[in-house]
Amino acid sequence: MFDSTTLCGKLMSFILLVVVTIFPGNIRRDIVNWFYEDVAFTAPALTTPAEKEKVVPMGDFYVSTKGNDENDGTKEKPFLTIEKAIDAVRKTDKSGKTGITVCIEAGEYRVSSLEFTKEDSGTADCPITYCSYNGEVVLNGGVTISQNDFVTVNDFPEISERLSPEAQQNVVVVDLTKEPYSLTKNDWGKIYAIGSYHTAESYDGDYTGPLYCELFVNDIRQNLARYPDNGFIHTEEVVKTGLGKESNGALTEVENWETIRNPETDIYRVNPELAERIASWENHDDVWMFGFWKYDWADASSPMGYFNKETRELSPKFVSLYGTKEDAPYYFFNVLEELSAQGEWYLDREKGLLCMWKPENFENAQIDLSITLNPIINSQADYLVFNGITVKGTRGDGVLITGNNNTVQNCLIKNVAGNALAMIGCNNLAYNNEITRTGKGGIYLSGGDTVTLTPGNNKADNNYIHHWSEIYQTYQPAVTLEGVGNICSHNEMHDSPHEAITYRGNNHIVEYNNIHHVCLLSDDAGAIYSGRSWIWYGNVVRYNCIYNIGSGDHKPDGIYLDDALSGQEIYGNLLVNIPRNSIHIGGGRDNIVTNNIIVNSGKNAIYFDERAREGALENGWFTHAHIGTGDMWDALYNSPWQSEIWQEAFPQYKNLTDDINKSNTAEYIPNPACTIKDNLIVNQYKDIGDIYKSSKKFSDISDNAIFLITKADEVFVDAESGNYAIRDIEELRKSAPGFENIPIEKIGRVN
Repeated sequence: MFDSTTLCGKLMSFILLVVVTIFPGNIRRDIVNWFYEDVAFTAPALTTPAEKEKVVPMGDFYVSTKGNDENDGTKEKPFLTIEKAIDAVRKTDKSGKTGITVCIEAGEYRVSSLEFTKEDSGTADCPITYCSYNGEVVLNGGVTISQNDFVTVNDFPEISERLSPEAQQNVVVVDLTKEPYSLTKNDWGKIYAIGSYHTAESYDGDYTGPLYCELFVNDIRQNLARYPDNGFIHTEEVVKTGLGKESNGALTEVENWETIRNPETDIYRVNPELAERIASWENHDDVWMFGFWKYDWADASSPMGYFNKETRELSPKFVSLYGTKEDAPYYFFNVLEELSAQGEWYLDREKGLLCMWKPENFENAQIDLSITLNPIINSQADYLVFNGITVKGTRGDGVLITGNNNTVQNCLIKNVAGNALAMIGCNNLAYNNEITRTGKGGIYLSGGDTVTLTPGNNKADNNYIHHWSEIYQTYQPAVTLEGVGNICSHNEMHDSPHEAITYRGNNHIVEYNNIHHVCLLSDDAGAIYSGRSWIWYGNVVRYNCIYNIGSGDHKPDGIYLDDALSGQEIYGNLLVNIPRNSIHIGGGRDNIVTNNIIVNSGKNAIYFDERAREGALENGWFTHAHIGTGDMWDALYNSPWQSEIWQEAFPQYKNLTDDINKSNTAEYIPNPACTIKDNLIVNQYKDIGDIYKSSKKFSDISDNAIFLITKADEVFVDAESGNYAIRDIEELRKSAPGFENIPIEKIGRVN
């Protein structure tokens, strides 16, 4: 039978073979990248965890939506509120007990914030558990809106007249100031600047604060009415670049820029069609713009500023931090006239009128509005366990724990504006939770002592994190590790505009994670990312599977050691279909990159530049390594790198020198001196990637096994079915003698 797919695949393989035979390295990488997506390999087949059987707990106290706080908290006479149960536990004598359990019966509990103080702590012998009982327990910081309270928008002519005829037939309105909601301006909030790189703090006025209330329909975040409805439009002519922190193309920042008030902003010229559209909007006072104004790793919003229909000049009120460019993606939001599609809404913030395009199956839709500014669970206690609870509906973080020896497990955290879960302290565990629809990141762990290198032992394990970072769209990872000695393991992460894992500090372990479909809106990003430090030694990134990241023209990296990050161990990782560099070493030193499997990189299997050396010796673009002014030097000199503890933990420091007279030795701190050995590369071209001259000079780059993708079936057991186990390891060791099998079967979530 004729199989066009197979024929196309064979044709692509033949073309690639011709390309890699004729053209030199850099040219062939560019050519191959043109049709990179046509040769994508099958995603790795990882184990899917089985559903665990739920155990019905036995409680010391019970809470029910049908209870009464005058009751004694027994199963037969439960409390009404969780706050009453917290108070009862606090008053309980814990001596001789092996634990105290509060069983919360199924139902929705409206809370502003559950507060736990040090007095609410358990002990090592008597931990305190708050758990669901007999069904789903929902802690909701918002309100659920009934369909019965909506009316047609035509009841409000001052609104309907600004909408299209189609919108007039589909938009419904609810008055939030009326019962049963009785909400106020403080409840729904005003619009403040969002994005990781906005410059609102530099302007006089009320522009920074918490996120406004958000609307969720069937657990999907709705968009404030925007243009375009999806995706972006792009800047065209740049009329003027304002006074940002960096001028376009500049190597240095504007001195003392942070002290400048109301810096001059940028001006663009829009096309005639867009100018007509903007002019048709009745009110520009609270129209906002969100975009990636210079770099795709720097998102920012601003109120719309100056607009002139005749000249077609448009400016955001706030200057772009890093300058301007043509073709920068952006969109307008909070525009009533653009309430034109399902999934959009608008709020008249003076009158409290919420306008929504009716969703499909409106009569049965779950419609929620986030209200509280507080973490739903806010604890400063120790030895607490939160088990099987759903948290949603806050304009802040979902759960904030500042304490030690706490566990959050089997919980669902969703529909929050900030991070889902932050745990700050030691010996805390986030286990087997599902996290989705956050405005910022997923799990944030911080703990440990930098001077003594005492580990925090905080752990994010076996969590399922997806569709996060929906408001702030850069540098909001699924898991962040900070401090010393924390762990991110066995998590699955997918669907995010930017990175999946970020770490800062020492001796962290990132292992056995399943990462895919991340960095969907960025090129200069990595699924696993850290950067710009000569002092974050001792971190290990091992046995992770990263595949099918990026989207369209966005081609990110797999593992990204940015801006001279040094002292990392990267081994045993499986990277498949990484559209740019599978492993990116941005000029750092003492990084050990071994035993990784790299399949089908879009540009380089391994990229390794010399930016820190160029910065130090030639005043190159990497200003952070400039001698005398670079902040990386300041960070190094202010660290304990020469202490006995650090030099015992990181013996590489004993031999390092900042003596510029020794700049031609591997020991000179800015030199790119790393080890890249025993990696397996199956790619579209038979070389390791773009390795700079000094990187080759000062590093050990050897014993890497490199095969063309046409040989994939000879290398792997069954790549076509996603099985990347090695077919013949002894044969492989002829090229990579130190290669060891990767425990692929252990990667991802486990039972």
